[in-house]
Amino acid sequence: MLKKALIMSAGLFAASVSAQADLFKPEDAVKYRQSLYQVMAAQAGVIGGMAKGEIDFDAAALHQRAINMSNAASLLGETYFPETRDVEASNMLAKGWEDTEGRMAKAKDFGAALKNLVQVSGEEGFDQAQAREAAGALFKTCKGCHDNYRKD
Repeated sequence: MLKKALIMSAGLFAASVSAQADLFKPEDAVKYRQSLYQVMAAQAGVIGGMAKGEIDFDAAALHQRAINMSNAASLLGETYFPETRDVEASNMLAKGWEDTEGRMAKAKDFGAALKNLVQVSGEEGFDQAQAREAAGALFKTCKGCHDNYRKD
């Protein structure tokens, strides 16, 4: 059963990658990807500032920033397809394409940490200490990808 599910998942992934390549020129997909990361970085900057006390803490605002980040992150998948590999403006190292399994594992960790931040930041009584913990866990997953798969 698991083998069948994995084969079906691989087929769906291959079909979606093909569809993505049909929707976007590689250069446009890289620009789109970088724009999404800029949106995420802006949201992360506010989240981090609130978590560290550099910006006045506002639980509702932090929660909205986490949702914004999650919405942007949900669009990233359509920007990663093999034809973007050789786009000069891309910040992704060749290792990212060669270690797809590792990159996907890191993306899964990021998704779980972001989902956790969205969830806990929406709970009643969410405070700065919880923000520090959840945001710190999220930012560690960002660093994991940057350290391994992103050009300096």
